[in-house]
Amino acid sequence: AERALEGVRELGGAQSSLNGEANAWIVKPAGKSRGRGIQVLRSLTEILGFVTDARSHAQAERYIAQKYVEDPLLVGGKKFDMRQWVLVTDLNPLKVWIYDQPYLRFAMGTYDLDAEGDRKAHLCNNCVQREDGEFEALRDESMWELDRFIGHLEAEGKADLWARVIKPQMRRVCVWAIMSALGVMEGRKGSCELYGYDFMLDSAGRVWLLEVNSSPDMAPTTCVTRKLCHACLGDIVSVVIDRE
Repeated sequence: AERALEGVRELGGAQSSLNGEANAWIVKPAGKSRGRGIQVLRSLTEILGFVTDARSHAQAERYIAQKYVEDPLLVGGKKFDMRQWVLVTDLNPLKVWIYDQPYLRFAMGTYDLDAEGDRKAHLCNNCVQREDGEFEALRDESMWELDRFIGHLEAEGKADLWARVIKPQMRRVCVWAIMSALGVMEGRKGSCELYGYDFMLDSAGRVWLLEVNSSPDMAPTTCVTRKLCHACLGDIVSVVIDRE
């Protein structure tokens, strides 16, 4: 049976590790932010029913259906994603600056794939987590700095997972994502743009890009972002003025 499963994984290609028994998909409106309108669905019938207006049988707005990572890396039984800031100061030649302090954003509910309606267990967006009545008491535990995460990996016997596996993947994807969109991006000399990349890790430490946000929220909502946002904005000024 194990050999058969391994054969199925190989046939599934690079994304086979996303799959599980639940056939779970994340469906979200293309034009909304802050976790609004996101659903976890499990079948084509459910997806089509969600994105189609029941009265006109027409698509109400544009949606993205994205395979759910069914075997995520957990910390204390909770999901998290990683926010990585990326500054682009030129498209020709391409200049990409990757901030050296990504941070973790936790889903405060215990991860349970059978509870697909529990937004606080499946969505790591801070705006979604603030919907919970207990958030204020746990606000500063809803995010971790990178050093704390590395310490956690070391305690779990995975001391080299960040430097050897996760970090190189994230850095490559940060550049590849910009390169893939160069044909539709408008380059303007003397300007820059900051992006917020959201990554998910599976249980083996493989990195999966969830989305890239333009104009990412830089508000100090926790003790982590209070420190990092201020530092990042200062570093952006240094890069744009002192180096460029």
